[in-house]
Amino acid sequence: MQRFQVSEDSMRPTLAPGDEFVATGSRRADVGDVVALPHPGRDDFWLVKRVGAVPGDLVDGGSRLGPGEAWVISDNPGEGATDSRSFGPVPIAKLRPMVTHLDETTFREAVDLLVSEEPVFAAVIDEHGAPPFWSRPAGFATLVWLIMEQQVSLESGAAMYRRVHGLLGAITPEGVAASTESDLRGIGVTRQKASYLLELGRSVAGGDLDLDALGHMPFSEARDTLLEVKGIGPWTADVYLLSALRFPDVFPLGDRALQVGAGEVLGMIAVPDGDELELLSLPWRPIRAAAARIIWHAYLANRGRVEPPDPTGGHRVARPA
Repeated sequence: MQRFQVSEDSMRPTLAPGDEFVATGSRRADVGDVVALPHPGRDDFWLVKRVGAVPGDLVDGGSRLGPGEAWVISDNPGEGATDSRSFGPVPIAKLRPMVTHLDETTFREAVDLLVSEEPVFAAVIDEHGAPPFWSRPAGFATLVWLIMEQQVSLESGAAMYRRVHGLLGAITPEGVAASTESDLRGIGVTRQKASYLLELGRSVAGGDLDLDALGHMPFSEARDTLLEVKGIGPWTADVYLLSALRFPDVFPLGDRALQVGAGEVLGMIAVPDGDELELLSLPWRPIRAAAARIIWHAYLANRGRVEPPDPTGGHRVARPA
């Protein structure tokens, strides 16, 4: 995994000058991927382009790409033709796809990169080992679980989720939308959270919120879409985007465990608040989701804690009880 920063306008609107991203050499590039590649005619200079064609595809002029060849193009061709229109096909093996969502492999690469740059993260790994790749299933049930966990202990949130599941038989948008506040209040859900669940169920069942589309949106758009739903605030949106959709640069600034854990990892006297934490996290962009998992890992290990099972069937991320 390597860091890159965009310096030109050729990839607008996807990427603007100053934007940062990481790219990996651990998977082969495919059509549609944004990639970093060494400039064919300049040493020590990288380009950022999009893959337009791969071996066997027809390209400009009707020629067909041979084995091992790719055709790369600019998203903003008006800014010049410094792409395959000018220098021709490039070796597909030299293309490094931009990491848009973490998986087990790219998460490990991100941890290794952060550890190589940040001595305090290296110390965490030396003392506690590598963090697990905490994740949760994407979808409606995980959002319901997160709402149940708001402002309560992990155990209480999981217990209330199981009660809702027992009431409805399955956690589905249609099932929640068809329930009533009285039904939910009857199993101990607070009035406020009952209204949140009903709003979420109706939004998804009615098609106003398309959960499947979120993972295909840019991070900021996906976050804004979630925040429009009553009952989904910054913490809920960020934890969902980090753990279920696996965006690489999510950092839940309002998470108390993250604040406390960051203060401990960095050797601070006082616990940083959200504004301080944002400033402290800037060097860890654009893979702050990996940094958050390292910090949560240290937070739990320092307390001898093991996270309870996620009632939706996924793997938990940390928050203090």
